[in-house]
Amino acid sequence: MARIAYLDCPAGVAGDMVLAALIDAGADLDAIRAAVKAVAGHDVTIQAVPVTDGGLAGLRLDIDAPDEAHDRHAHEILDAIAAAGLAAPVALRATQVFQCLAVAEGRVHGVPADHVHFHEVGALDSIADIVGVAAALHSLGVDRVAASPLPITHGTVMTRHGLLPIPAPATLEVLAGYPVYGVDVEGEFVTPTGAAICAALAGTGGSMPAMRLIRTGLGFGRKKWPDGRPNGVRVLLGTQDAAPSEREWEIAANLDDTTPEGVSVLIEALFAAGAMDAWSEAIVMKKGRPAWAVRALCGEAVREKVIAAFFAESPTIGLRMVALERVKLPYEIRTITTSLGAVRIKVAFRDGAVSNVSLESDDVRRLAAAAGIPVRKAREILAQEVAGQA
Repeated sequence: MARIAYLDCPAGVAGDMVLAALIDAGADLDAIRAAVKAVAGHDVTIQAVPVTDGGLAGLRLDIDAPDEAHDRHAHEILDAIAAAGLAAPVALRATQVFQCLAVAEGRVHGVPADHVHFHEVGALDSIADIVGVAAALHSLGVDRVAASPLPITHGTVMTRHGLLPIPAPATLEVLAGYPVYGVDVEGEFVTPTGAAICAALAGTGGSMPAMRLIRTGLGFGRKKWPDGRPNGVRVLLGTQDAAPSEREWEIAANLDDTTPEGVSVLIEALFAAGAMDAWSEAIVMKKGRPAWAVRALCGEAVREKVIAAFFAESPTIGLRMVALERVKLPYEIRTITTSLGAVRIKVAFRDGAVSNVSLESDDVRRLAAAAGIPVRKAREILAQEVAGQA
């Protein structure tokens, strides 16, 4: 059974609004703070404050971060995420959002994605938004993120690059291929960070998927809509029976006229476009020329964005595409009490019976450290105790 978080954004979206909504829906604020500190390298104060807007109650974030001594390059932020020791889903989602932003900023300013200077987006409070959202989704056990179309307003906004039109150029790059609609209102209600969270994690925008609703959360921003609508993002958390199979695509190109750095940039762009996986292999083509085979796996919803990334970030003039069928077992996340402490397990089912039980690796490492024993020993103890309870 898959757990879904649907981001309903009738008033626009910003990173802090999404994070506040997820906390209002029950995400663990302490886990969020720990993940943000691990990446930021500084203490970042995150407070969730109860507020009302338009007669609705929710949360608004107060984030207090020390001033940065320097702007951060995209590769510095991605390296910090990789080195932070985060749970794999947290690191993957945070990386996808930052890669999405880096590719968009690079196209706007005409520089390679990994050389992009993050200014507004690279500030510690925005790192807190993105890493915080990734940690909140993991805390809530979310398997899939979906989102609504986004309202596009007009006007101008002052940035480090000067006065720019709304939507900001980077926001438009992020939202290429994403459903939007115009609203005759002045002001920035869709930020680059908010747009990247929707585009990178949901892939596309649409109606709420069918699901069994568990609970909701509401996160507010500080701007005021002139028509009086609440300036909030609403998250709807629910479960959905997993489909027995779903269509996917493998898209590939052979590149004999690019560099290893170019391959790296391409793979980053493929992930930013929504690919579930992307990889390269060293090959030899005709006349003994060394080359790279680059492949990406993606769902139907983001196929066109992945194709666009191939053509934008590589010199190829043709792609190979193969439709695949993936069989995925339904599963659920459970928390089991053991002699070492509480541990999460993933229980997969086939034909109504338990097919596989696996321990959450991050919990195993955490409990091993707390008990002062090797991870291998902790895994043996936990596996024995969980076997009788799953």
